[in-house]
Amino acid sequence: MHNMQLEVDLLKAENDRLKVAPGPSAGSAPGQIPGSSALPSPRRSLGLALTHSFSPSLADTDLSPMDGISTCGPKEEVTLRVVVRLPPQHIIKGDLKQQEFFLGCSKVSGQVDWKLLDGAVFQVFKDYISKMDPASTLGLSTESIHGYSVSHVKRLLDAEPPELPPCRRGVNNIAVSLKGLREKCVDSLVFETLIPKPMMQHYIGLLLKHRRLVLSGPSGTGKTYLTNRLAEYLVERSGREVTEGIVSTFNMHQQSCKDLQLYLSNLANQIDRETGIGDVPLVILLDDLSEAGSISELVNGALTCKYHKCPYIIGTTNQPVKMTPNHGLHLSFRMLTFSNNVEPANGFLVRYLRRKLVESDSDVNANREELLRVLDWVPKLWYHLHTFLEKHSTSDFLIGPCFFLSCPIGIEDFRTWFIDLWNNSIIPYLQEGAKDGIKVHGQKAAWEDPVEWVRDTLPWPSAQQDQSKLYHLPPPTVGPHSIASPPEDRTVKDSTPSSLDSDPLMAMLLKLQEAANYIESPDRESILDPSLQATL
Repeated sequence: MHNMQLEVDLLKAENDRLKVAPGPSAGSAPGQIPGSSALPSPRRSLGLALTHSFSPSLADTDLSPMDGISTCGPKEEVTLRVVVRLPPQHIIKGDLKQQEFFLGCSKVSGQVDWKLLDGAVFQVFKDYISKMDPASTLGLSTESIHGYSVSHVKRLLDAEPPELPPCRRGVNNIAVSLKGLREKCVDSLVFETLIPKPMMQHYIGLLLKHRRLVLSGPSGTGKTYLTNRLAEYLVERSGREVTEGIVSTFNMHQQSCKDLQLYLSNLANQIDRETGIGDVPLVILLDDLSEAGSISELVNGALTCKYHKCPYIIGTTNQPVKMTPNHGLHLSFRMLTFSNNVEPANGFLVRYLRRKLVESDSDVNANREELLRVLDWVPKLWYHLHTFLEKHSTSDFLIGPCFFLSCPIGIEDFRTWFIDLWNNSIIPYLQEGAKDGIKVHGQKAAWEDPVEWVRDTLPWPSAQQDQSKLYHLPPPTVGPHSIASPPEDRTVKDSTPSSLDSDPLMAMLLKLQEAANYIESPDRESILDPSLQATL
C-alpha cells in the first residue's frame, strides 16, 4: 500500500512536470528530468520501477494514473470469492457465532464494471440459496442483498456506484452484506439462523408487543440459540451502549427460583427509583425452565414495575407447556412450541448440512453428488428416530436435529463419525427413552429395532461391510438396566424363529396387553390397530 501511494505521488509529479516542460532541455540527457542529478535517488528508482511494472504508458491509454496502477488487464480473468459477512457482535458472554459464510466463486473479466459485477454477485447468491434451501422455505432472494465490499470500496445497491473501478489487482474477495435492522428487514437474521422469514417476523412481533416469550420443545431443536439471536436483535434495535450486563442469563437448572425472585425484586425497585437505568438489563434469558407456569407467576409477582419499563424476558423449556387461556392472558406470556414435525425444526437440518457442504469448499471429496446423497440421508435418519421415540417413549423425550450438527464433510470421515455416534450416543439415548415409555405407558406399539432400517439404507459406498458394526437396540425391560446388544450376523438372526411365532398363546396375551395400554393411555386419540381389534 505504501509503494502504491508512492507511485501515485510520483506519477502526479511527473504529470505536473510535463505540463510545465513539454520536452527535455538541450543540455539534458535523454530521459533526464531538468534540474535533477544524473543519478536518481533510490526512492526515485523504486517509484520508476513500480511505474514500469504496473502501469502502461500514459501516452498510449486514456486511463487515469490511478486506473493504470490498480485495474486488471482487459484480457485478464479474475476469480472472485464471494462471502456473506455479518457484523461482529459480542453481546452474550461465551456465545460463539460464525461471522463469515462462503457462498461461492465467480470468474469475471479484468475490465468488469459495477453493473456486471452486481449481476455476478446476484448469481452467486442465487445459486447458493438454491443449493442450501432447495424448498425455498427461508424467503431469501437477491432482494435480500443490501450491498457488498471489494477491498475497501463499498457498493450499496440503492445508491450510485463508486467512481473507482471494481476490479483491482490483488483483490479477489467480495464481502456481501444483507438487509437488517437499519433497512427494517430481518433477512440477515434469517440467513444466520436458517429460520424462515415469516416465522422470524412473527417471533420478533410477539416480543416487541408482549415483551415476554417462552419457547417450548424437545431438547436440541435450537431454542437457546434462537433466544441468543433474538436478544442480540433487541439490543441492536434499542440503540443502547453494549455493556457486560445488557443481557442477563439465568440457567434454571443451576440456579433456584428464589435466586431469580430476589434478582427480579431488586431489579423492579431499581427501575421504580429510576436510578442506574443504564445498569438495568435490556433482556433476561431464562434457560431450561422446569415449570413454565410457576415461573410465569414468579416473574409477574416479583417484577412489579411499569410494564413498558420491564426488561424483555425470553425463556426456554424442554417440557410441554399446559396453560389455560385465562392463565396465559393474565400472565401476558406468549408461548411458542417447537416441534420436530414442523418448521423451523424439521427443515433446519437439511439447510444446515447443505450450507456446511457449500462452505467446505475443498477438493477432498471428488464426487460431490455422492456426498450430497450421504448428507441428505441424515435428516431421513433423524425423522426415523423421531418417529421411533414417538411410538415407544414419552411426549417430552424426543431427539432434536442438534444431535447431528457435528456431521463431518467427507465420506470416510462421515462413516467413522456415524458408527461411533450410533453405538455410543444414539443407542443409549433411544434405550433410555424406550424405558421411560414402558414405565409411563407400557408397550404402546410392536417393537421394531431401528438398526434394521439404518442397515438397509446406509448411503455410502461399500456400506455392507459396516452393517455388522452397528449395535442392536433390544426391547426395554422395567427391571435391571439392559445393555445394547452387540452386532449379530443378520442371516442367523433372520432364520431363527421369534418367541412369538413359536408360542401363539404368548403372542395373543401380548396383543391383549398392548390393546389395554392403548385404551388406558390418556394421550391416545387414535383408534386401535385393526390387528388388535381382531384379537379382541
